[in-house]
Amino acid sequence: MKFLKILILACFFWSCQHVDEIKEPNNLISEDKMVDVLTEINLLNSAKNFNKRILEETGLQPDTYLFSKYKIDSLQLAESTSYYAKKYDKFDGIYKRVKQNLEGMKEKLDVIRAEEQRIEDSIRNSEKTKDSLLLDTIEGFEPVLIDSLGLAPAIYGDENY
Repeated sequence: MKFLKILILACFFWSCQHVDEIKEPNNLISEDKMVDVLTEINLLNSAKNFNKRILEETGLQPDTYLFSKYKIDSLQLAESTSYYAKKYDKFDGIYKRVKQNLEGMKEKLDVIRAEEQRIEDSIRNSEKTKDSLLLDTIEGFEPVLIDSLGLAPAIYGDENY
């Protein structure tokens, strides 16, 4: 029994390990740039999920586009992501800013959509108004001349008018 207690205690101490602090990579992406990169990654992933066919037809390679736009490579992105993931406070701050960026973009898009809808409604309403002004084009409608001064029979020579 004493041997079992010592074995369990030894396993317990052996399982506890010292976790080394992750070293900052030499080519660490700055927090501001990381926010932009992660925002762009979210947009590209959404585009892929929304309609992959359109993305393929345009010939846009999301990874190549991302790396060339921000002048980074996949290893640099992986190391930076790993570093920030170990630093919870920094990573949480980065993702909060990414979320704010995406929400800001959504608000701008909502304003644009509302304006486009307003314009479409205005066009539809103006087309309806034009149609109501063109009454003589309606089948079975005969236009009638209205004389507000009561001079029509004298001018036109028709007593029944």
